[in-house]
Amino acid sequence: MLKSLKGILVVGEKNIFSELTQVVAMAAEANALVLGMFKMGYRDKGIKDVMHSVQLIEKKSDEIAFKISEDITSGAISPNIIDNLLECVQVADDTVDVYYYISRELNRMPKAYASGFELQEADWDSVYENMLDLAEKALIKLNQALSTSNVTEILQLRKEIEALEEQADDVKDQGFDRLYSIAPKLHYLQFYHYSELLHKCDDILDSCEDFSDLIVSVITSIVK
Repeated sequence: MLKSLKGILVVGEKNIFSELTQVVAMAAEANALVLGMFKMGYRDKGIKDVMHSVQLIEKKSDEIAFKISEDITSGAISPNIIDNLLECVQVADDTVDVYYYISRELNRMPKAYASGFELQEADWDSVYENMLDLAEKALIKLNQALSTSNVTEILQLRKEIEALEEQADDVKDQGFDRLYSIAPKLHYLQFYHYSELLHKCDDILDSCEDFSDLIVSVITSIVK
């Protein structure tokens, strides 16, 4: 395989990669906000404002994703990579959607407090914070993969993202082990809440790995 994509990517394809970094950057911004929500705690009244900030990012991501999809289908793009590029857009935008979902879930739980329901926050926030820390690193590497023209570097970044996803799987599994061990003591809402957050945080890392696979598929198709 070629060591560099310079001279291989046409202008349209370079522009698409550049535009995709915008969506990944939004995902990183949403990641930071959601991470902050976990650190705030459920009783913090400011959690709703942060949720609205994530919502604005999600809406902007939808707009940019729609524009990128139009650019792909109407621009100077190699026909053999159009489908993979469109899937890149979908995966990136869906990742931002997951952050918005998490923010809404975190915003809902104070309603349970208002009804006199007690949540067991101890030790749980650290689980999600660890997973989002891994997601932050994966998103940085995705932007690097989209920004470099070095094929060897892209392949290395893909391996590093895979390793981060595997670390997140370990954290998730440990979280579920803990969750099931205390399940008899939990209200069904607690079990659902913690379980759903574990799945959604893991989805983010899975999406990062899927995105990196798609980037590799695109460059592999180009250099054939």
